[in-house]
Amino acid sequence: MSWNCYLTIFKAESPVHIGYKQIGLLKTTRYYITGRAMWGAITANLTRALFDNPDMNNYQKVGDFVKRYIKTTYFFPAIRGDAKNNGELTDVFIDAENDRYSVFLPNYTNDGLKFGRLSKEEFEQIFIGSFVSTALDATTKTAEEGSLHEFEFIKNKVKIGGKSLDVFWVGYFFVKEKEESENKKIRIEKCEEREVKVRRLDNNKEKNLTKNLTDVVVNLIYVGGERNYGLGKLKLVEFVKNDVKNDDSIIFNKFKFESNEKVIFRNLDFAISHVKLDGVEPKLGEIEPLVGLEWSDKGAGQKISDAEICATPGSKLKSGNFVLCDYGILGSN
Repeated sequence: MSWNCYLTIFKAESPVHIGYKQIGLLKTTRYYITGRAMWGAITANLTRALFDNPDMNNYQKVGDFVKRYIKTTYFFPAIRGDAKNNGELTDVFIDAENDRYSVFLPNYTNDGLKFGRLSKEEFEQIFIGSFVSTALDATTKTAEEGSLHEFEFIKNKVKIGGKSLDVFWVGYFFVKEKEESENKKIRIEKCEEREVKVRRLDNNKEKNLTKNLTDVVVNLIYVGGERNYGLGKLKLVEFVKNDVKNDDSIIFNKFKFESNEKVIFRNLDFAISHVKLDGVEPKLGEIEPLVGLEWSDKGAGQKISDAEICATPGSKLKSGNFVLCDYGILGSN
């Protein structure tokens, strides 16, 4: 079966922090939501929806299922508006049912990194904030030594042209219909126009454990870090099947793909996520080793993954065909 593509838009109910580099006391954020962060949020919600009292084994099995059959792109910040209102800010506009969204994709130019039409510095002035915190010593009521820290976040509301605007996150889900996990306990039951049904089987007997992805899994998710400060809360506002055609399927109104056994982007010359450099030569941009925390015998997040050397989102590539891999990363096809 081929993959179903869904345009997915979240409204940011709180700021978002996607961990990046530590510079002194400052934890910096990435300016997009990675596929790994989305995978973690989907896995957490889907496991709790399918199991009453999930254990570590349940989370791991559901995580493996999501990794194989519910892939996502990276998600990028956006505001409502079209070219007439926001044409000086970006050139990427997404049509939803009732609104258009102006999306800020990173892109490397001869003048440096830009987000939409904004320079990195202009983007940071509008979208990026920071929070400083310290713990108090219980006896002296003064700052506890060594506890001062600061972290960046992507705002959930911005001011542009004197107006206060909500921030949204735009990306795509790719779901493989009628597929089930290797243990045959979980499967994609049906992909409809605006919802995806996931079923869990118990002891090979079908029970009433069918859940709509939109209702209980992605309707409200928490992504990224610093969630103890209330960060990362996203509310679903759009989940609609993209019109998938053999020759002219696109995402972000820019990038063509086809989907059969794999999701493949054809003649892609622009990194819309991290791109593995195995056989790939970037023309302009940056390279970084990409690592994450994975499952181990000790539990979730207890193992550091092997580093993948990647071109960063927005990098210019020599045109080629790329397959959508785990965590939204692209690899050469």
